[in-house]
Amino acid sequence: MARIGLDCRALGNINRTRGIGQYTAQLVKNLVRIGENIHWILFGYGKEPQRDLLDRRLLDRVEWREIPSLPGPPYLVNLAEHLLFARTVEKAQVNLFHGIDHNMTPFLRCPSIVTVHDLILLILRGPYLGPTAWLWMESHRRACRRAEKVLAVSQSTRRDVERIWGLPEEKIAVIPEGVSPEYRPVEDESEIEEVKKRYGIEKPYFLYLGGFDPRKNIHNMLLGFKIFLRGGNGDYQLVMSGDNRGFEGYLQDEIMELGLCEKVIMTGYVPKEDQRPLYGGARGFVCVSLYEGFGLPLLEAMACGTPVLASQASSIPEVVGNAGLLVDPWDPYAIAEGLQKLAFHEQLRRNLAREGIARAAGFTWEKSAGMVLDLYREVIGQW
Repeated sequence: MARIGLDCRALGNINRTRGIGQYTAQLVKNLVRIGENIHWILFGYGKEPQRDLLDRRLLDRVEWREIPSLPGPPYLVNLAEHLLFARTVEKAQVNLFHGIDHNMTPFLRCPSIVTVHDLILLILRGPYLGPTAWLWMESHRRACRRAEKVLAVSQSTRRDVERIWGLPEEKIAVIPEGVSPEYRPVEDESEIEEVKKRYGIEKPYFLYLGGFDPRKNIHNMLLGFKIFLRGGNGDYQLVMSGDNRGFEGYLQDEIMELGLCEKVIMTGYVPKEDQRPLYGGARGFVCVSLYEGFGLPLLEAMACGTPVLASQASSIPEVVGNAGLLVDPWDPYAIAEGLQKLAFHEQLRRNLAREGIARAAGFTWEKSAGMVLDLYREVIGQW
């Protein structure tokens, strides 16, 4: 029986409410469910995993091992933590280790596969690439160079890894992310009305759900929304959802300076059970990010039948295809024009909703997990 280790740090660190946390949880769930004759060993922070992301039945089928973490500034403890991480994996005697989170240890002795979600820190640099971030990315690069295979979540990420890190194309496997089955069109309108009441949404609205760091291009999205409103469309609201801790001040200032205080609703982090009706009630989902490694919320919105307005940057066209409106993220007038179409072209909305559902159906976590299992077999042989 093969012993395969899975990197589950993202279930217990800052990434647990972000895309990497969801990627980790969904990949682990589906790998354990469909992977036969495998002893799964999950490596993460804490004596046991937090159970809101992995259910009890799954945890009964896996072994959990704690990764030590050290107190102190990251730039001082980074090397020691990498060594402890590698030693913990070595003691487990795995046949293969799959690194999933960022900042992967480069000191593993066993065969390994490393997922690269994006190289945002190295591409956008200025707002992101401080000394600690540089150490993380250098560790990740070295881990990828040492690994048997690198898993990129999109063709866009694959191209970045080839161009920036100089890894050969044949070493990189592209395996897209999936969408969870709970994201589907809402049939009961009362679910939508309840969630609108809960978050104080009183008018037709566009939805943004995601992060608030600079690459998300929040300024141009808000400016595009303001231009849309000035075109005589004042009866609309923009609902912005996601964990905005650390960004509250600049967001409030931006919204106030643009005169949008009465038009923008900040919900903060939205639990998963509220996301589907929020998607379902929106006139459109807006994501004009400057860079995405994949863009999971776009896929979720499409699966819910919500028309999508997105930027034509990085991996986003790979995800959206022809099932959404793609615009120049640097042009607020193009964003406003896209909002205008979603608001008032009913036939276009219906077409985009239908095409989005069909396209999202091609991205499933079971399919992704099956491709990952095939990659494991390629590295260590049949088990």
